[in-house]
Amino acid sequence: MSSKRDQIHGEIFFSDAEMKIINSRSFERLRHIKQLGFVEYIFPGASHNRYQHSLGVCQCVTEMYNTVVKNCPSFYREGDLELLRMMALIHDLGHSPFSHASEELSPLTHEERLEDILDIERKNIIVPNDYGIDTCDLLYQVYLGEGVTYLKDSHLITLHSFLDGFIDADKLDYLERDALNCGVKYGVLDRQALINNLTIAMDKNRMEILALKKEGVQALESFILARYYMFNQVYTHPIERLYRLQFCEEMKELLPNGKYPDDTKKFLTLDDTKYVRKLRFLKNDNYELIFDSEYDNDLKLKVNRKLGNLVLCDTVRKRIFRNDSEDSTVYIVDDLYDRVVPCSKVSPILEGVEYASIHKLRYYAEKSVAKEVKSELLKIAKGIN
Repeated sequence: MSSKRDQIHGEIFFSDAEMKIINSRSFERLRHIKQLGFVEYIFPGASHNRYQHSLGVCQCVTEMYNTVVKNCPSFYREGDLELLRMMALIHDLGHSPFSHASEELSPLTHEERLEDILDIERKNIIVPNDYGIDTCDLLYQVYLGEGVTYLKDSHLITLHSFLDGFIDADKLDYLERDALNCGVKYGVLDRQALINNLTIAMDKNRMEILALKKEGVQALESFILARYYMFNQVYTHPIERLYRLQFCEEMKELLPNGKYPDDTKKFLTLDDTKYVRKLRFLKNDNYELIFDSEYDNDLKLKVNRKLGNLVLCDTVRKRIFRNDSEDSTVYIVDDLYDRVVPCSKVSPILEGVEYASIHKLRYYAEKSVAKEVKSELLKIAKGIN
């Protein structure tokens, strides 16, 4: 048994089996991949990395599972926690340099990369299982939410939601960690109250789902509002988004064929440190934001047609909670009336933000012509609105 001290969770303990993957080359690589891409150039404290986050997710999923079993003892199955903790540790191994900032440069998503990485690190991945399949295959199926073994066992489907649901260990760690390192108060949530009220309920198809006791509604409100504020103020910050656009353009020149390699072993040699000193835009600072508004498709078409060669366009979009009524929601267990209801039915705050999303239309221009281009752009905008 070993431990590591974390700025959010304090002392986190790991088994000898878990330390094998933590000490592996693939996991050590995460020390050199920033959690938030280029956010540190706006919020200088945000230099934290995927290594720290992965350890934190492991602690969060442990607390989540232990609480669910306490609130619903019948959910317990031997080997669950070891499986969930290993999923937490390996969930970000496939990230590209600067995390999400360069996803478009990879022919594979970081989730798709994971299968090959698990194969490379096979000797370092030890999880006891009684499912009659290879351990790495089990991990990949439950993490990705697909596969024969996964689909045959509803219990595994529920476990998947601990790391890929609306309330999951990934979000519980990154919201608090990112807010702390950015030095902002937007990501404040009552994480402990949210975890303490997790339980299991039955959905309309008689499937077990991760749910919340009614006493946790206010904690859920803080969680959803924290997501909204962090995405609005940090994750979609216009300057960081500009850096992403410029980064991808420069990387297309630096990379063979303008893409990260298909070969996973070659891909694992890449991290932030390999490129950061080669990036010109971080030194030149040639562009500035000239327009930032809610998305308007008519305006976008006209501006791109008239000024397309003079501007960079960004149309960032992020769903905060649900896309539509068919999308998944969070269910609340109301013991007083012996019922399970959608969270929006018990909270006016959650009802108000249920379908809220961030969708921006932004334009950037070179500083040498920014004033003139902005003037022309505003003429087009006023003509439409």
